[in-house]
Amino acid sequence: MTQVGRGGWDPPGAKGGAGAGSGRIRLVGLDADLFRHPLDRRATQNLRRVPGIDQAVAKFIEWGYERSAYVENAASGIRVGPSQLPRIHGLLREACAILDVPEPELYIRQGGLNAYTSGHNNPYIVLFTDLIDLLDEEELLAVIGHEVGHIKCGHVLYGSMARLFGGAAGVAASRLNPIVNLTIGLGVRAALSTWQRMAELSADRAAMLTVQDVQPCVRSMMKLAGGARSIVDELDPAAFLEQASHLDSLAQDSRLARLHRFRMRTSSDHPLLVERARLFDEWIRSDEPIAILRSHDRRAQSNGAGTDGFTSI
Repeated sequence: MTQVGRGGWDPPGAKGGAGAGSGRIRLVGLDADLFRHPLDRRATQNLRRVPGIDQAVAKFIEWGYERSAYVENAASGIRVGPSQLPRIHGLLREACAILDVPEPELYIRQGGLNAYTSGHNNPYIVLFTDLIDLLDEEELLAVIGHEVGHIKCGHVLYGSMARLFGGAAGVAASRLNPIVNLTIGLGVRAALSTWQRMAELSADRAAMLTVQDVQPCVRSMMKLAGGARSIVDELDPAAFLEQASHLDSLAQDSRLARLHRFRMRTSSDHPLLVERARLFDEWIRSDEPIAILRSHDRRAQSNGAGTDGFTSI
């Protein structure tokens, strides 16, 4: 198992710390397909073949859901900028510079451990206050990189639809507007739900490319699973990674445990947290992220555009 920490993944030129001069490699011209998870790619292809998906997209746009949600955030949240929460704005700018994405709007709202991206034509990110309170700076950069990754991968339209038509939001929408049941079939909803879980895997990879350190990525999963400010100093990322193996053992030993794991996997809009943490580790061991960083670092240095302080490979 890869060591969790900079010793486990030391990208060329990485020096740690956020903001200007951090030494993180800017992936200019990054193609999202270089890090897109194969399950995301397959789920997107399957979703586009589902009968009724084109009608669902048309209705989603017709109902103006994204515009109303944007107005709600502008009315009830804090818009981050150079003079409004400049530290968080700096993290957004860094994530966008690394992933080569135009800077979206960012809003802070009161709420739980959550964040999301919406706005197909004009993307914006929403972070909730409990999440900001719990995460340190590098973990927050990873979360912002995750959301920027959704934009990079073109997830925003289907992601907004999945939030509206799936889960509790979809139930509420169908009760308020019965036409939802008539126009958005169960097949479309199921396909959107599956796609949403798989899209998270690509966004997690974007988070790791952004922070260029596995430890904040795994720590953020731990904190989402059961973190509290009073115990964060005692959390052990390596032990958390071992939980994924323990879950596998439970499923191998018991048909009932396999059923419960399947139910948890398919009833959530995100993959299981311990499995997401393990996927960070597995991707590092594949050497794919290292290859992406090295390729772009060489390109930047040959163009004279490398980040200050980079060392040669």
